[in-house]
Amino acid sequence: MVDIILVKADPIMASIRAEQIISSLLKKYTVLALRWNREGKPTEIANEPNSVQALNFRSPEYGHNPYRSVVFLSRLPIFWAWIFLKLCMYKPKIVHACNLDTVLPCYLYKILFRKKLIFDVLDRFAMPYVPKNRNALFRMYSSVVRSIEENFAKNSDALLGVSDKIFLTFRKKPSRCITIMNCCTDRMTNKSRVETNQFKLLFSSHIRQGRGLESLMKIITNLKDSELIIAGRVRDENLHEKITEIPNIRYVGLVLPDRLLELELSSDVLVALYDLNLQPIHKFGMANKILEAMMCGLPVITNIANEIVIETESGIIVEYDNEEQIKEAIVSLKDKPELRKKLGENARNAFIQKYNWPSMEERLFKLYDELLSS
Repeated sequence: MVDIILVKADPIMASIRAEQIISSLLKKYTVLALRWNREGKPTEIANEPNSVQALNFRSPEYGHNPYRSVVFLSRLPIFWAWIFLKLCMYKPKIVHACNLDTVLPCYLYKILFRKKLIFDVLDRFAMPYVPKNRNALFRMYSSVVRSIEENFAKNSDALLGVSDKIFLTFRKKPSRCITIMNCCTDRMTNKSRVETNQFKLLFSSHIRQGRGLESLMKIITNLKDSELIIAGRVRDENLHEKITEIPNIRYVGLVLPDRLLELELSSDVLVALYDLNLQPIHKFGMANKILEAMMCGLPVITNIANEIVIETESGIIVEYDNEEQIKEAIVSLKDKPELRKKLGENARNAFIQKYNWPSMEERLFKLYDELLSS
């Protein structure tokens, strides 16, 4: 019998959180992970461990494209049926369902077989507060989905979230609400920061609207002896074309974790900006890149996770749409290396003391031990 089955609709190895949770749980329990290989190619999962099984069935991602989203939703029941059959086959004591798109078959299994269900909300499937410019139909759809998500949450044995604030978006929730942040394991062994003569800003996010790139482009163009390094997917081709025209912006593409670590260690500041009118969920979440920056001792300029940045004194808080404020923060860190050093040291200390994966692992073990013994 399997102790735990973790279910996720996306690639396990593409999610730092899911990969770390599985790695930790395997230290104490018998664990199996189920996921949907939407590429439909068995070769895509060749590097996944034996603890992961995948349904090879092609489907587009759920997202901003309405047609692709409809196709995804129409094929979701096939994934659900496969999950339920696997659960019946392996009979786990606990099912760990990641996000709303996996929870229905896990909940049915919980009810029918009287097992435990952990609902892990990596992201709210329908944003908790819909932007005002959305039409009434979208707002109604979002409200319905939100209500469904909250009912599953309330009837689970534990609700996990990436930040304390994410639980504020739930009107209904269970008595057990545990924050498991997407903290990193320490990869700084035998590594140190690389000092260069050029001031380097790192932007490790997708090239798209709503991430502050337009402001950063204007600022960096007129900033001498400075470079903006961008690592991520291209989601907006027009924006990408504009970026390539600026000499002191270097786009390195979507990089693997080891290469990202190299970029972080050779950069001076990480910039993480989000338009909260377009993506209100970021008011309640916690960007992985900020936690990664802590691990590297890299100061941040951001408009999210304000409480943590202020508590740890690891960066500068700015307003998203205040270009002058963003420029002032960049210039201040460029011209004051001692300030950069202090903020970076504060970030690293916060990582060592609190914001690291072993601390999150302890919370996981405590939760699972309680559920398995009850």
